[in-house]
Amino acid sequence: MRGLNSLWISLAITASAVVAQSNSNSKVVEIGPDYNVLSEPFSREVDEPFSKTKSGSKTFENIGEAAFIVYNKRFYDIIGTQPNLTVVAEKDFSFAHEAGIYVEKTNEIMFTSNRLGDTSGTDQYADVYKMSVDTFEVTKISPSIDINLANGGTFYDGKAIIVGQGKGSLGAAIYSVDPVTYETKVILNNFFGLKFNSLNDVAVSRKDGSFWFTDPSYGFEQKFRQQPQLGDFVYRWDPKTGDVRLVADGFVKPNGFQFSPDENIAYVSDTGFTTGVGQTDVKRPHTVYAFDVSRKSGGSVFLTNRRVFALSDTGIPDGIKLDIKGNLYIGSGDGVNVYAPDGTLLGKINTIKCANLVFAKDDLFILSENKIYHTKLNTQGVMLN
Repeated sequence: MRGLNSLWISLAITASAVVAQSNSNSKVVEIGPDYNVLSEPFSREVDEPFSKTKSGSKTFENIGEAAFIVYNKRFYDIIGTQPNLTVVAEKDFSFAHEAGIYVEKTNEIMFTSNRLGDTSGTDQYADVYKMSVDTFEVTKISPSIDINLANGGTFYDGKAIIVGQGKGSLGAAIYSVDPVTYETKVILNNFFGLKFNSLNDVAVSRKDGSFWFTDPSYGFEQKFRQQPQLGDFVYRWDPKTGDVRLVADGFVKPNGFQFSPDENIAYVSDTGFTTGVGQTDVKRPHTVYAFDVSRKSGGSVFLTNRRVFALSDTGIPDGIKLDIKGNLYIGSGDGVNVYAPDGTLLGKINTIKCANLVFAKDDLFILSENKIYHTKLNTQGVMLN
């Protein structure tokens, strides 16, 4: 986040409402339009969060302490006038990293951990968890077959859909998981005999049941996969016909994928800014792109009219979720960045880090590695089934 002059920062919530309890934060900060011009000299580290942002020699810690940062007044239509951000689960390791799948039948969310174990080779692994929306109780689940380095996911036709990144000579795959019995099946694991790299995210079209997924080569860089047989692409698979095809290329590391509520637009994040092993390059993308979803007579579907939608100023834009109004919620290096459909940054939910998130109707759960945050919104997420 950017260094800011304290003269144009105003608190939108009174001091008495700043902290409700030790794990809860109601502090809101409004950012005025003058942040486009800062007093020289100023500087900031590229991927540092607000709490370490500097303008000259002064650190604006009051911004870093805020739970909600308002860039546009339309953000209040989403968070309301008395928002609250609460830590509802916490562990001493990165148990809450990716996927974010809401299972309405059980009123639970499912999610995957970050890479655990010896992350220097193929002994690393990832676990799958669930959490009750009612009690916030977290339980590790045991799929009936191994999901090798489980990562992103969605919900479709009564099943949790989870992508596995593969391990060693075992290629990446898409799995279906029964959210009650945990019966697990491989439903796709190759592109005409070529192994996928390390599948990252998946979405299913509610219009035709097709699966859309991203496949960056992070697994090779992170030393748990063999050398890639394919590029860093986005694919579409139609399980009714078996047709699997490449629908978009030109990415460094395609990552998050999601449709607009009417499925006329597809959003893809490119996280090439980071290699996945701690190295970054500001010249590489940390960008969300939008595409038109072009449906032709006869059933063919294409992604057309690629354009830049947003650029993350802190870290990378990872997982993407949308609400029913078409607003985008993007997990980034400083929490959740919220954009209007027109690309305006409305505000940020400041959890310092977030790879992914999940809506349970109007409850938003933010996966922040060793913590899960919760806030209640004035809108609901798109139901994925």
